[in-house]
Amino acid sequence: MKPSLIVMVVISAVLASSGAGIVRAQSLFGAAPIDGIQCDSMEGSAEHIHAHLQLFDRGRPVEVPAGVGIPIGGNCLYWMHTHRADGIIHIESPHEQNFTLGQFFDIWGSNLSRTAAGPLHAARGKRLRISVDGRPWRGVDPRAIGIRNREEIVIQTGPPYGKPQAGKFP
Repeated sequence: MKPSLIVMVVISAVLASSGAGIVRAQSLFGAAPIDGIQCDSMEGSAEHIHAHLQLFDRGRPVEVPAGVGIPIGGNCLYWMHTHRADGIIHIESPHEQNFTLGQFFDIWGSNLSRTAAGPLHAARGKRLRISVDGRPWRGVDPRAIGIRNREEIVIQTGPPYGKPQAGKFP
């Protein structure tokens, strides 16, 4: 086995065991498209969206990490990504299309369902509380939530429930 292949196998094993998962490993080794979203060397300019995602676990804020969609090594970034741990999702695409919360969670390498969202897990028999722009979301699959410019998306377990803060959009 070539030394470079051994290093990739070891790094893949470390990422998988650390919870970073296959998506991060794919990002590290060639930035494969995820849900049709490419990882390009430059940000796209046809569509530019900023949305704010907030997570709360029984009233306590949970961080949406910096660097989601920006692979290790920084040779590219996915059209959908975060720069800071402030919950601002940046979408900079070379063409207009509808983007969903499910795509963002896939790029993050995290689960999204009615009962789980990344590190959040609803109590047994319960569902997550989800709101979009302050209105309760009543849909079936949160993966289908469209991401629009300057939109506030809040996902919570509870009670108690957290008090969302307005996003500071760039």
